[in-house]
Amino acid sequence: MYVELHLGSVDKKLIKLLVMLGYGMAAIVTGGGNDIDEFPVLRKLVITQGSAWKIKMYKNFDLVSVIPWSRFVLNKLISDDRIDVVTINTINKRLLPSKAQARVMAEEGKALEIVITPIVSYGERGLAFLRDVISDYSTIDGLRIVLSQGISKVSDVRNPRDVVELMEVLTGIDVSGMFSDEPYELLVDAMYRRGICI
Repeated sequence: MYVELHLGSVDKKLIKLLVMLGYGMAAIVTGGGNDIDEFPVLRKLVITQGSAWKIKMYKNFDLVSVIPWSRFVLNKLISDDRIDVVTINTINKRLLPSKAQARVMAEEGKALEIVITPIVSYGERGLAFLRDVISDYSTIDGLRIVLSQGISKVSDVRNPRDVVELMEVLTGIDVSGMFSDEPYELLVDAMYRRGICI
């Protein structure tokens, strides 16, 4: 079962396509309910520089993510109990956690989410960035790495098996768990911390 942690729409055609491709769960980053019959859709709060005030709303969401705008800010947020995941959706290496920050993330039970669609839009530079990030951060003991496609419309959807194969060819690392096991465990842990058992 694949898990998409960066879903931007609950369009029925999109949901049916995800189910056909083997997705069993998703986290939605936009408004919308979790009244999808095909599979569970959880609510994800994404904190950015312009929406940092929203962190106070964390109890209303199943998963809380931060897209870092500086390493200094990330220093504060990686130890914040309200944050579950650090999301990377651009090829700016200065916004990546340092190795020391990534080790703290691993100790704190945080995950590093890499959203593929916006990164791949940079072409060869994006693919090289993905290769480097997955290769570098997969060496940090205990750090969860989660790969999301970043799906907002049907044309964003790629067969997850093809994406896994591409990432494995690029990195030489088995990334299949980064689309299934790691995101599922992350969701379970996040919900458990918020007092919800599944």
